[in-house]
Amino acid sequence: MTDPDAERLDDYRFQMGHDAGNLALVLDQLTDTMVALNQHMVYYRLGPGDRITPPPDLAPLLAVLTDAKGLVQDSLLRLKGK
Repeated sequence: MTDPDAERLDDYRFQMGHDAGNLALVLDQLTDTMVALNQHMVYYRLGPGDRITPPPDLAPLLAVLTDAKGLVQDSLLRLKGK
């Protein structure tokens, strides 16, 4: 884990508790990864308007990340409700 991520993890654990802090960092990392993949899709287009949907090699990755992010969000909200 990088030093900035370790610091964010410590901050999240302090603010939310151990488990919720871990999930909050994972949620941030999933979001950052999804943003990077979406930027890739924007900057590496074939031409204007050629690619409306994600490229076939990235579409499954984005789907998995979206599902994982939803599960983490659900778990984090359940922990907050306890």
